[in-house]
Amino acid sequence: MSLQTHIHSRFLDSIDIQRDAIEQLAEPLARAAELMVECLMSEGRILVCGQAGSQSSARLFASLLNNQYQQPRPGLAAIALDSGAQALADDADPALSLVRQVECIGQNGDVLLAISGSGNAPGVLAALRGAHEKDMRVVVLAGGDGGMLAEALQEEDVVICTFAESAALTRELHLRAIHSLCDGIDYLLLGA
Repeated sequence: MSLQTHIHSRFLDSIDIQRDAIEQLAEPLARAAELMVECLMSEGRILVCGQAGSQSSARLFASLLNNQYQQPRPGLAAIALDSGAQALADDADPALSLVRQVECIGQNGDVLLAISGSGNAPGVLAALRGAHEKDMRVVVLAGGDGGMLAEALQEEDVVICTFAESAALTRELHLRAIHSLCDGIDYLLLGA
């Protein structure tokens, strides 16, 4: 198989996985966008977190809300939490970094978007639990069955699970989900 054929095959794999995900993801994405708009309209904020590769997804989502997705609009209140932030103490537990930020800036009525490819990132799980302690609603964007993050959700929370055969395809679905959330928020705020 030539490299060109291999690349062509990978594109087709991506198209197939996205086509298969449409039915599975449309409803939870719509519920999550509605929850986020309700939060923003009530002067709440969306806190977003992820670890490792999911940290860049969290930054992208917050940036698209702060600035714009596809059409001009006022900036929306979204904050990407820094999974690399560490306390000055040598014995600080890096897994507590995200939950400390939720404890410091999260408020009742805010929404936490917790992103994890595996659904088991310990820092993201701690942030989720911290958000519940602050009476925040949570949206989980995770691979597979959502892992420990999905298990820790409350009834009013939303889980968006992307079932893909590889980490690379999971990341692609997460990017599509982030774009769908931004598009859905803009649709609800600005109309078609």
